[in-house]
Amino acid sequence: MKKIIAIVCICFILFNISSALAETNFTAIFTIGKNEYSINGQTYTMDVAPYIKDDRTFLPLRYIAYAVGVEPQNIVYDNTNGTITLVKNNKTIKLYINSNILNIDGNTVDMDTKPEIINDRVMLPVYWISKALNININWDPSTNTVIIDDNKSASNNSSDNKSSSTYNPYTLENNSMTVPSISNDTTVNKVSKDFNWQYDNKTYNWQVGIPSELLEWDRKIPEEINKFYNSNGEEQSLQLSYMPDEIKTLVLSCSEFANGNYTPWVSEESNYTYSGNLAKYLLQQAQTDRYDSFHTAEFVQSFVESAIPYKITAIPQLSAQTLVDGGDCKDKSILLASILKNMGYKVALLMFSPLQGQQAGHMAVGIAFTDSDIPHDLNYNLTYYEYDGAKYYFAETTSPGWLIGQISDEQLEQNAYVYPVN
Repeated sequence: MKKIIAIVCICFILFNISSALAETNFTAIFTIGKNEYSINGQTYTMDVAPYIKDDRTFLPLRYIAYAVGVEPQNIVYDNTNGTITLVKNNKTIKLYINSNILNIDGNTVDMDTKPEIINDRVMLPVYWISKALNININWDPSTNTVIIDDNKSASNNSSDNKSSSTYNPYTLENNSMTVPSISNDTTVNKVSKDFNWQYDNKTYNWQVGIPSELLEWDRKIPEEINKFYNSNGEEQSLQLSYMPDEIKTLVLSCSEFANGNYTPWVSEESNYTYSGNLAKYLLQQAQTDRYDSFHTAEFVQSFVESAIPYKITAIPQLSAQTLVDGGDCKDKSILLASILKNMGYKVALLMFSPLQGQQAGHMAVGIAFTDSDIPHDLNYNLTYYEYDGAKYYFAETTSPGWLIGQISDEQLEQNAYVYPVN
């Protein structure tokens, strides 16, 4: 009988929460370190407390869902595959234990963290809860409280930095900038990525949507290349006979005879067109910040070298895949060259043979400038490579901090294969 009473009480509490949220406006308050929260002044108990870890505020997903009106039956945990499913206002949200994937109505978002499990409760940073449930979340540093206000919906302005009075990653500092988001057709499935990087003492934040179909196509190309180069001569001849020209060009660029000329990967039509979207918004931001031609290119370089993780790959990648999966020097150089080419820059891929004692070579981007394009106040010597009357200035892409003309390894200064992108 006690068990039955307990169940009835729990149901009554949850019913009361849902009833409270039937009002058009409500305010829910969660306090760091406390296992109680309130809705419009009425207090409820949790079996876990919010906490701050690495300057990020983690909240219990289930209780936040209750607070914003998600019915208990619309919160389902599938223990067989570790999937958490929430349904709110006909919107289906899925998260996965030990995964950084967030799925909202079939659209996949790569979070920069994974859900944590505390006392069998799923804990998630404030920013991602706000994004998943489309709610407005604020922070009161004087009381260590997180405030959910239903008077306004979220506008992607929730963050996890506890020093901000409002959870907004784009206004954490006076010199923090937001690059306009790339918004695709809502009918097209896409993967959403959030990037942040620094340039010219400013912090930039950018949300980019990558069409899932384009990403899937990009990821199939390495499979085609592996299949081709693991086949015998007769099989290769047969494959080439029915292989589409756009794929054939990419496959053959990986041959020994191509000598690292990956320019077809820069100009591949679908990804080059997509890179044009990236170029449009980056150029818009550069113009807003009044960067000249040289510093606009350097601003784009800072995005590629800093915001996109470095990861060694055996086969080149197309631009959309590198945005999502990360990449090494050749992949990030392909991406940078593609964006800059769309902006109207004259660019080349710079290929360097392996240095003595090394197995792998290196790749960077060459950006052509005239002498009048070079700022007069630079305090370092710029490295460039002359080809067909143009000076291609070295641009590293592998790690943060490099500026145009700064060589990442002095041994690379001697010789480079210059492959202009036409």
